[in-house]
Amino acid sequence: MKRLDVLRFSLGFLWLWSGVQPALTAADMSLDLLGRVGIAAEWQMAAFYASSALDVFFGVLCFTKFRNYRFIWLAQFAVVLGYSVIVACRLPEMWLHPFAPLIKNVPILAVLFYLFGNND
Repeated sequence: MKRLDVLRFSLGFLWLWSGVQPALTAADMSLDLLGRVGIAAEWQMAAFYASSALDVFFGVLCFTKFRNYRFIWLAQFAVVLGYSVIVACRLPEMWLHPFAPLIKNVPILAVLFYLFGNND
């Protein structure tokens, strides 16, 4: 297995887990966070399922031939950056969270940037 594939597949696992796990075990917490970032109550469920589906979609793409398309990594970069900016601005306490959910996005963004530029 190529080193780039290790990065691709590990990101695929991360996306799949991020899309499935909240739906299985943390729907209430996820809906609360969506409310706290400013999503109106009537849109929270749709936003929750849409973001979960997007995460699963990105995860699946990481395991298919589409992982060889640079656009996939750019789209993932944009989504992670977007999620991070929203959380940083609307939930600033996440900067000091003991599990560092925002800080962990920095190396994820670096890997996505690397994959965007090194797709062989």
